[in-house]
Amino acid sequence: MVEIRVVMHGDEIGQLVKLFRVSFKREMSEKLWEWKYINNPIVSSSPEVIAACDGGRIVGARPFLLTEIWVKNKRILAAQHSDTMVHPEFRNQGLFNRMGEFSLQHLKEHNYALSYGFPGPMSRAGFRKQGYRMVVPTEMMFLPINYQRIFSKKLKRDRLGRGLGYFCDNVIIKKKLPVLKAGNIEVEIFDSYVQELEAIDSLRKTTAIEYVRREKNLRWRFDQHPEHKYRYITAKIEGTLCGYAVISVQEQGNGLNYGMIIDYLVKNEDPWCFGALIEKAMVELAKTGCDLIVVWAFSEPRLKEELQKRFGFSSTFSFPYNRIIDSGYFEALSLNDQAIRGMNIYDKSNWRITHIYPDYA
Repeated sequence: MVEIRVVMHGDEIGQLVKLFRVSFKREMSEKLWEWKYINNPIVSSSPEVIAACDGGRIVGARPFLLTEIWVKNKRILAAQHSDTMVHPEFRNQGLFNRMGEFSLQHLKEHNYALSYGFPGPMSRAGFRKQGYRMVVPTEMMFLPINYQRIFSKKLKRDRLGRGLGYFCDNVIIKKKLPVLKAGNIEVEIFDSYVQELEAIDSLRKTTAIEYVRREKNLRWRFDQHPEHKYRYITAKIEGTLCGYAVISVQEQGNGLNYGMIIDYLVKNEDPWCFGALIEKAMVELAKTGCDLIVVWAFSEPRLKEELQKRFGFSSTFSFPYNRIIDSGYFEALSLNDQAIRGMNIYDKSNWRITHIYPDYA
């Protein structure tokens, strides 16, 4: 009989990483796993993980990426479900649901107020059975930069791809790189966290649900990441912080390099401050030779409009992309209604969601 129980995370990294590779058919380093689940500043000194154990062998696991979330002016603990896995030999035995039920009870007992995630197609039905509800589809905005590489990769015909790409790069792309006049907005870029970001909480919308961007959280999330490099962009007016963004270039499974605007926060959703940040991000990312620039913009309609109208970004929700791209969705589950009283976590307009939330960017 497979038993569902809590195991000490640090003692089982080897088994967990091996299980990940077998379950998902892709690589995971022990260093990345340790950063993600043990070095996280939110976890306890003795982090635990829910596991399905066949004797001493771990055949399933339900890890959580722990986070701090602002709900209006209250800071709560939240748990993002990620890397939920069952060994192929033990599937279709109910382990996914048993681990889910066990883990939700465990989170409630340890004072986590809500759980959320970005489930893949294979696991969506299982999470819904456990009570998770879809909040909003994950809309991605994108701007092609290197059409030649994009067409070559997608068409798998190098000569045709280069020909089409050359036309697009020399006719279309020139029309899609506007230059904004930021006026009195001073924009700077940094390779690591800077002390002026201590004022970042003054930018957030205090009536919304926001990621807690404390120094220790940002340093862990970006500066200490073992695989990806991130850069911070700040925007100031007369020396006062009015906006910030984080960018990164990451190679995707399709062989293309994505220039990613991972996170952004702008005081009062000011379009000029946001525009200055995006302009700087685009310039810096284009220098890297990335193939396209991507950003999430599905919880702030005003800023989404800026991306589309001012900068020429397209949406994965528009035709024909909505026919070929499974954008996925963001889901949530209340674990403590009292702790989040007065806030409907299932209303998408209450969230401010960027790529800082998921565990894969």
